[in-house]
Amino acid sequence: MKKEIIFRKLISLVIILCGGLVFAQEENKTSLDEKLYQEIKSNGLEEAMKMYEKHKTVAYEGLQEPLNLLGYKLMMENKDLETAEIVFKAQIEEYPEQANPYDSYGDLLLEKGEKEKAKKHFKKAAELAENIQDEAERNEMKQASLSKLARLENKHRKLDFLTGDWEITQTGYRDGQPVDIPKSTQSISYLPGESVLRVTHTKEGNTACCERIVAYDALDDTYEMAYISAVNPNGIQVSDIHIKEKGNGEYEFIEDYTQNGEQKQAKHIISKKDQDHIEWQVLIPKEGSQNWELVNKMEFKRKA
Repeated sequence: MKKEIIFRKLISLVIILCGGLVFAQEENKTSLDEKLYQEIKSNGLEEAMKMYEKHKTVAYEGLQEPLNLLGYKLMMENKDLETAEIVFKAQIEEYPEQANPYDSYGDLLLEKGEKEKAKKHFKKAAELAENIQDEAERNEMKQASLSKLARLENKHRKLDFLTGDWEITQTGYRDGQPVDIPKSTQSISYLPGESVLRVTHTKEGNTACCERIVAYDALDDTYEMAYISAVNPNGIQVSDIHIKEKGNGEYEFIEDYTQNGEQKQAKHIISKKDQDHIEWQVLIPKEGSQNWELVNKMEFKRKA
């Protein structure tokens, strides 16, 4: 009988302990950012910040940092920009040497329409991202901040003047001698989202030629161009293009690409004569010299 009583007590103790464990697990299911959010709704921001100070962890939690999650919840779900701003500022104060708090506050400033202030914070985030040890994480953080900065500074739209439908007259040059090339057309437009250019090139007689996709890479401050032949199964050839504005409607492109396993380079000089006329020269390095040799000259005329 005594053994049975002891056994029952042990069972009761196990149930109590397990019940406490389940309760603790249920408590842990509610994340700190959610608890802070509920505390704001019940007792205000000041009490929520006291809760944060009591329960925050020592280690920085990156994108999952409770103040970061709370700030976005207030900004995106509640549209409470004033409270979200206080939270994002508190995150910067808490982690002044981390990149993401500045990036997050930049997002808040964009929501408020304060673009110049947002630029400063995205720049700061990109600078601090250089200190991140993990390469993938470092590049991801820099890419995020620099992409937002690029959009604000319109870096991804430097080629706007090329959009439209064009008739192209061109002359090739071989050893300095002109060679006639049949006329062709190009249709240049932005893909949905208005950041990526699509260039469709058609030969004389409406014969398919090729397509190019051109997109700005904020991380390397270059444009990347993918070339796809419409008739030859050569896969996708990728080039990096560095663009320099020379003034007076003139642009210089330096294109780096690989052909047959060999690194090559070309220079493009583009002169915008007016809204409907563009002159485009293509040059390659002259063998045995540091000079450039003209290999193609094109006249773009906008279709009526």
